[in-house]
Amino acid sequence: MSDTGTADAVVDATPSDAVASAPAADERLAYRSIFQRLFIRPEIGAVIGVVGVWTFFWAVSLNFGTTGQTQNWLDITATLGIMAVAVSMLMIGGEFDLSSGANTGAMGILFILLIKEVGELGGLGLSIWIAVPLSFVAAMGIGWANGVMVERTALPSFIVTLATFFILRGLKLGLSKLLTGQISVTFTDESHGYGFWQPVFAGEWQRNDHIWNSRDVVYIGFLVLGAAIITLAVCEMHFVRRDKLAASGLPIFGAGVAGVAAAIFLMHTTDGVSANILAAAVLGISILVGLYGFSTWRFEPQAAAGGLNLDGSIMPPLLGGLIGVGLASVASFAIDSDNAETLFFPFTVQGLRVVLMMILAGGGFTLLMVAGNKALKQNMTTKLVVSSLTAAALVGFAFVIRQSAEATKFRTELFSVLLFVALALFVWSVLGVRFAERRKIDEAADRTGMKAMVLGLALMITAVVLRHLFVVQAELDAGVNPAKFSVRMLWFFAFTAVMVWILARTRFGSWTFAVGGNAQAARQVGVPAARTKTQLFMIVSGAAWLVGMLLAFRLSSLQAGAGDGEEFEYIIAAVVGGTMLTGGYGTALGAAFGAAIMAMSLVGIQSARWNTDWRWVFLGVILLLAVIANRFIRDRAEGARR
Repeated sequence: MSDTGTADAVVDATPSDAVASAPAADERLAYRSIFQRLFIRPEIGAVIGVVGVWTFFWAVSLNFGTTGQTQNWLDITATLGIMAVAVSMLMIGGEFDLSSGANTGAMGILFILLIKEVGELGGLGLSIWIAVPLSFVAAMGIGWANGVMVERTALPSFIVTLATFFILRGLKLGLSKLLTGQISVTFTDESHGYGFWQPVFAGEWQRNDHIWNSRDVVYIGFLVLGAAIITLAVCEMHFVRRDKLAASGLPIFGAGVAGVAAAIFLMHTTDGVSANILAAAVLGISILVGLYGFSTWRFEPQAAAGGLNLDGSIMPPLLGGLIGVGLASVASFAIDSDNAETLFFPFTVQGLRVVLMMILAGGGFTLLMVAGNKALKQNMTTKLVVSSLTAAALVGFAFVIRQSAEATKFRTELFSVLLFVALALFVWSVLGVRFAERRKIDEAADRTGMKAMVLGLALMITAVVLRHLFVVQAELDAGVNPAKFSVRMLWFFAFTAVMVWILARTRFGSWTFAVGGNAQAARQVGVPAARTKTQLFMIVSGAAWLVGMLLAFRLSSLQAGAGDGEEFEYIIAAVVGGTMLTGGYGTALGAAFGAAIMAMSLVGIQSARWNTDWRWVFLGVILLLAVIANRFIRDRAEGARR
C-alpha cells in the first residue's frame, strides 16, 4: 500500500508481460513514466512549495539560507511537524482532533506538576523516571477516550474533540492556579532523573564548538557523487534497457567522469574569470559525454526522433515564455538593486525588484515548460529545440543576474544553479533524442533505479547536514554567528520516518486509508474501523505528549494557555502537505513538508524585516493556494487511471 492512498501498488505489482497483452482500452494498466508517477504523488505540491518558499525568502532576505536561519526554521518545524504528521494520519482516517493543540500544553503541565515538590503550592514530587511514563499513559488515555466517544456516540469528531479541548483548557488553568497560585508552572534541574532525561528531550549541538577543516571537501564530494547517482538512477528508470550491453559506451563514460573530476579540480586550484569559464565549459562537456557514454552502454537507441514541427500549440507559450524572461531581465536592470528605501507596504525598492523578477521569470519559464510538454507530444526533435531555447533563456537570465545583482550570493550561488539547471535540461533533451524512452514496466530497472535514487539522496542530505553541523577555522576567524541544533529535530525526523513507514508498509496504514475513504465499506471487508480510528486518536495524543515533553524540558516553565489554538496550524500544515479534508487521501511526509513551509514563512518574514503582524495573512494565502493545488493534483492522479 502506498502512502498516497492511490492504486499505484496495483500497477507496480503487475507483470510487464501482462501489461503488454492488456487491452489498449484499459487505461488503468497504462504505463506511467517516472516523472508522471512523481507528479501525481500528493506531497509533490508541498515539495514544490518548500523549494518555492525557501527560494523566495532566500532572494528577498540577505540572511535567510544561512546556518543560523536554517536552525531557526528547523526548530519551529520540529514541534509543529510532529503534530502535523500525527494530525495528517488522523485526517487520512477521516477524523479531526481539535484538542490536539491544548493537549500538548496539558501534557507538559501535567509532567511538571507530577515532579514538583509536595507542599502548599506544589505537586506530587515524583521522580522524573516515574513522571515520564505516567504522563504518557495519561496521554494515551485521552486519545483512547476521544476515539471511543466518537465511535460509541456516532457524534462528529469535531464536536467530541472540541469538548475535550475545553476540558483540557479548563484543567490547565484550574490546576495551575490551584497548585501553584499562578497561571504558569515551573520546575528546576534538581528533580530526580533530570541529568538523564534533559539530553533526551532538550540536548543541543553547538555548531561553533565542532571544527572540521576538511568539511568542504567532503561536502562537495558527497554532493557531486549524490547528484551523479541520482542522474544515473533517473536514466535507469526512464530509458529502455539494452538486451545486450554495449561495451563501446564504457570508454566514453570513463572519459566523461575523468573530465568532471578535472573540471572540479580546476575550479578549486585556479582563480580568475578565464579559469572559471574554462572549468565550467569542461564540466558541461564532460557531463554530456559521460551521460552519453553511460546511456550508450545501457540503453536502446531511439528508432526515429522525427522532424521539427513547431505548430500552433507550441509557438504561443514558447514566445510568451521568452517574453516573460525578457521582461524579468529588463526589470533587473531598470530597478535599483541597492535601494533599501520603503516604496509601499510591504516592499522596499529592492524587494519589489526581486518579486517582479521572480514573478516574470517564473511565469516565463512555466510557459516554456508548457511549450516543452506540447513539443514532447510532437516528437523528440521538436522537444530538443524547445528545450535548447529554454536552456539558452536560463543561461541568459543567469548572466543578467550576475551583471545586475549586488549581493554576492546572487552572482555566485544563484548564477551557478541556473547554469546547472540549463545544462541538465539540454543534456536530458539530447539523451531523449538519441535513446528510446520506456513504454512498459521494467521491475528490475525500477528496483535498481530506486535503490540508486535512495543512495544518491542519502549522500546529498548527508552533505548538507555536515555543512550545517560543522565549521571550519576560517569561518570562526571571520566571526561566523553561532548556531545550535536541538535534539527536537531528531525526534521530528524519527517520528516522521516511522509514520511514513506505517502508512506505506503496514496493514494498519492500509486500514487508515480504507476507513478514511469509506468506513462502512471498510467494515464490510473486515477492516476493524472503530479500533483503527481509536488508535489514530491515540497516535495524535502520543505526539502531543512528546511535544509536551520537548516544550517542558526546553522552557522549564509553561503557561496555562500553552498550545491553545495551535490545532489549526497542525491542520493547515497537513492540508498544505497534500492531505485532503475529506479523508482517505494524503501523506505523512507531505505534512512534514507543510510544517516546514509554515516555519520558513514565519522566519522568512522576520528575516526580510516585514511587519510580522501580517504573517497570518501570508499563511492564509498559502493554505488557500495549497487546497487548490492539492485538488488539482488529486484530479490529475485520478485522471491518470481512467
